[in-house]
Amino acid sequence: MKLLRFDMPSAKTDFIDRIRCLDSSIETEAVQNKALTEREHNAIARMLRNGLAVVSFASLEDYIKKRSSEAMAEISRCTILFTELPEKLQKAATYEVLSALNYQLGLLDKDDKPAYVQEHALKIASTATPNFELSAHTFGYSQANISNTVVGSILKSFNVEDPWRQMSLMSSDLGLTAALSLSEIFGSASLRRHRAAHVAGADTPPTDIKQFVKEAFAIAITFDALLSKAIQKLIENDDDFVRNGQKVDASSVKFRTIKFVDGRWKEYIGNSRRAFRTSNELDVLQREARRRAHMSKEVIVEFDEQGLVNWWECR
Repeated sequence: MKLLRFDMPSAKTDFIDRIRCLDSSIETEAVQNKALTEREHNAIARMLRNGLAVVSFASLEDYIKKRSSEAMAEISRCTILFTELPEKLQKAATYEVLSALNYQLGLLDKDDKPAYVQEHALKIASTATPNFELSAHTFGYSQANISNTVVGSILKSFNVEDPWRQMSLMSSDLGLTAALSLSEIFGSASLRRHRAAHVAGADTPPTDIKQFVKEAFAIAITFDALLSKAIQKLIENDDDFVRNGQKVDASSVKFRTIKFVDGRWKEYIGNSRRAFRTSNELDVLQREARRRAHMSKEVIVEFDEQGLVNWWECR
């Protein structure tokens, strides 16, 4: 049965498509080892798996960068003053962004550099006005790759407390990963990508790539959930968050899930094992669950029949 798709931000759309494609790719015969006598096939399969390891991590990096750019556009529509944004966000959007602009300039043709500088310089200058517009390159664009430190610093700029720990707690509650540190998982995936790209004899096991599918979804969803909750509080001009130093953590985010269990579609609230609603018709359950999540400002995560994430939305 095909699950419904609704309009989604491009960062999320691209990420879901790429990671679900990765999950299908690792099941193909071309990337699986055969008997030891099949030397040529196995050599090709090893090279293909290394390529998948590189592309899979690059997809997660790309999502973090693009979702952060979307966040800058969302914050730019806030009615609060720039000086009321979290202090770390103010710093990132003014002088700290200069390192990103300098790095990006090195990647551009010389004819494109003036317009690029003018565009982003205007956005930096706008932070001194009531109608500010933040640079899309505020976070994640100052270097070629994204580290777990960068991911944490993005969320800290939005007053998220101990980001990786909060992400790990949420991931466990959602059933995406066990009680493991997502920071360590991200670091291991980064190292695997580096080896696959730079070590000629590297051999990435198919099980590692298969596992990364779930881990990548866990990191992307929990990152989005915490970021979106902070943005929501800024947009709503939440007094405790904006002026009284309230932090965002895992307990700030409520969620519900849709899963295929025992041959039926079921909706769950939080980490409850008891279904809130059950139906044979996915579209009916899905429509109502999304409405309830929207009204309650909850994150909704939907899984397909095989238990793989198919969609999510943060409120």
